Amino acid sequence: MLKTLKKHWFLIVCSLVFGLYFAFLALVFFAPHQDARSRGFVKCTTQMMQQLPLCQKSKIWCTFKIVIKNNYCDFKVVKEGFVLWLDGYEPKPWSYYYFTPTSHEPPVLENEALKEYYQTHQNIVQEMEDLNQKAIELEKQQEKLKHDSVPQ
Repeated sequence: MLKTLKKHWFLIVCSLVFGLYFAFLALVFFAPHQDARSRGFVKCTTQMMQQLPLCQKSKIWCTFKIVIKNNYCDFKVVKEGFVLWLDGYEPKPWSYYYFTPTSHEPPVLENEALKEYYQTHQNIVQEMEDLNQKAIELEKQQEKLKHDSVPQ
């Protein structure tokens, strides 16, 4: 058995590394990615989705870099969850990124002026998403103008 381990140690180590990475990908895949409080992997997903449309030239290389940055961010989230569990802030190591997501609900308001504002502007979440989309489009246009203005 020791000879077999000696002979195939590289394959065993590579299989172990790939197995751990695929377990990490499954962990990220099944975790919630939308939450009103931006817990867990939500901030990483949001950053990645904001950066992806900005890839204009060399789309493959740019997308690859963004995915690698997202993986690094996901690793940091897992590490933060584990540290919070060790410090006693979380009941389980996975509680930081496996949770029941909260939806965007209008807050309970005491002020009459705010109540009136929320009644006239019912869908603030949609308005914010529209503004974020417009910001991304504006950044795309600025990138395009910057690349077009460079002399060739």
